[in-house]
Amino acid sequence: MILRQNTDMVCFLQSVAKCSGDVSFITMQGDHLNLKSELSKYVFAVVAANPDILKNGQIMVQKEDDAAFLRDYLMED
Repeated sequence: MILRQNTDMVCFLQSVAKCSGDVSFITMQGDHLNLKSELSKYVFAVVAANPDILKNGQIMVQKEDDAAFLRDYLMED
């Protein structure tokens, strides 16, 4: 799944915090950022400032049930 354009990152990350499993942002180069990690959230914030990296990355949820928390922010790729 990919992140929708113009997503409110604060609201998105608050929704990520509600997830019981891990939520990862995976870059085109294959880097994995666990968005439940505080350090990765800071790195993700920097990445989010670059729309090319953001639109080419993937959001992956560990538990399928967690996708419901994020559905307003994601679209199928």
